[in-house]
Amino acid sequence: MDKAIVVTSIHSPRKEIKALAKIPDWKLVGVGDANTPRDWFLPQVDYLSVKRQSRLFPEFSHMVPLNTYARKNLGFLYAMKNGAMIIAETDDDVFPDDNYPPDLAKERMVPILSGDKFINIFRFFDAKTQSWPRGLPLTYIKNHQRIRAKKGQVKSLMLNSLVDGDGDFDAVYRLLFNAWVSFKKRGEYALAKGCYCPMNSQNTFTHREAFVLLYLPSFVNPHVEDIWRGYIAQRILWEMGARVVFTHPTAFTTERNMHDLMEDFENELPLFLQTNRLIKVLDTLSLSKDPFVSLVTVYRALIKVGVFPKAELQIVQLWARLVEKLVVT
Repeated sequence: MDKAIVVTSIHSPRKEIKALAKIPDWKLVGVGDANTPRDWFLPQVDYLSVKRQSRLFPEFSHMVPLNTYARKNLGFLYAMKNGAMIIAETDDDVFPDDNYPPDLAKERMVPILSGDKFINIFRFFDAKTQSWPRGLPLTYIKNHQRIRAKKGQVKSLMLNSLVDGDGDFDAVYRLLFNAWVSFKKRGEYALAKGCYCPMNSQNTFTHREAFVLLYLPSFVNPHVEDIWRGYIAQRILWEMGARVVFTHPTAFTTERNMHDLMEDFENELPLFLQTNRLIKVLDTLSLSKDPFVSLVTVYRALIKVGVFPKAELQIVQLWARLVEKLVVT
């Protein structure tokens, strides 16, 4: 399993899952949860029921709550255990496009953006409507971006590819506009140290050196887990001499899973109210070049200020030990 795609689902196999399973040279790993149909099956997919997760990683599986997006962590561990060098992730309502996957070269020459603390990457892909990635602080939505671009060499250990159509937007955008968005099919950018952009889990690719940064927190609201993970990953990657690269769309949606927008808004409140505090903590930390050490350091600090509850620490410590054993030793 050199290259794995990890997806969670509580539905019977959708047409999007079937399309993902047919991608040459990639193995699809499906992660079930308590509400996933018991007869879930697709021949091309390595499916992990909750029982199978428990058999494979008993301690970790027991610690991660059921009915949470964090169950996806079990799929990551399974891919690592089976030798994956690159892990892709997406959702069960996302189609791969004809240009999937994007260029996954580690060393690349790209424009490096700087200027504001938070950068709305959508503006660099010619979106025809005003839009922003889920997790961008609301104060930056109408903020005039004073962005500079200077081409430079970067080491790309994580890559976030955009999604066309009914993509990854927060409830505020959906309540105000809810328009489908198409981005241009070219371009890629990195951010300078000190600058952040939300990075979701809808179409993301991670190299082996950064696998530990895939950890999705277990005790935060839905729609918050992957965004805060992305901010944490960006900060730790700086210490590794690496960056996240944001690139053009290689996937699209046509029919999203059903959502209650007011429920989404309530779930996303921590993104709107606490992201700035999370970033302030990240910016003040002195971190190690060792991502396993840095990840635990970050969670300790964020628990101390109340961004995460104390229950998160024991799980992330176990995660770091498991990943180090699977990918380093």
